[in-house]
Amino acid sequence: MSSSPSFQRELLGARKALAIAQLELRSLRLALAHKLFNPNQPRVPAGSPNGGRWVGEGGSGGEARVETVNWPARRSGGTRTIRGRTYETSPTQETLLAATEARATALVREVQRRDPKWRPRPSIYEGVEGEILAHQATAVQATARLRELRAQEPVCRPLGETSPLSRGDSLNGIYTIPTSEFRELLVAVTPGSEIIPSPTGYRGQWLRQPDGSIFGVRWSERYGVTLDVIRSNNPMVRPGDKVHQK
Repeated sequence: MSSSPSFQRELLGARKALAIAQLELRSLRLALAHKLFNPNQPRVPAGSPNGGRWVGEGGSGGEARVETVNWPARRSGGTRTIRGRTYETSPTQETLLAATEARATALVREVQRRDPKWRPRPSIYEGVEGEILAHQATAVQATARLRELRAQEPVCRPLGETSPLSRGDSLNGIYTIPTSEFRELLVAVTPGSEIIPSPTGYRGQWLRQPDGSIFGVRWSERYGVTLDVIRSNNPMVRPGDKVHQK
């Protein structure tokens, strides 16, 4: 028995979505392999006390002067236990883990809101870089499923509408919240945000929301992954505000 024209169209659409998802995953792998390395980044001249270290730069224009540091190309960030094994992580890996996990979580939730039984395929990656790729692969699968469902990807919430920034109960612009709440904050503000260039020496990455607000996700030696407000369109959220984890 021959298939109906509508079924053939749906099958063709599903195949096209899968092909796009596979292409996006290959692009993500390539981008990860080249992430954040800039051979032209300035360094302190040899012979100086900090000779050879990266030179940090602050923000410009109306944006906040964000925290930048001089740090060696390879400096310990923290540790992560992945599938029973403990790995040392760099600041870059920590910020990528947090950002990719937040995006994947938001996309999976959006799919399961419409298709509660859907689950992403298990990952075969190993190690810290593998965990980052696994988050990216999950995001690609979820995006493909949303296309099959003819549904839109989740839209990020503005900085001023997210907890704890919406409460305004900071200490001199610094918020310190539990790790679980911090993760939910990233899940709320990351989807749909565009990664943009960050200043040299910034221990992480900047993201711009559709309304033009900019926040940074970086590594702090004391607090771990931290969120910095760089630019805000909400008077309750000021450039320079920071959100740490307890």
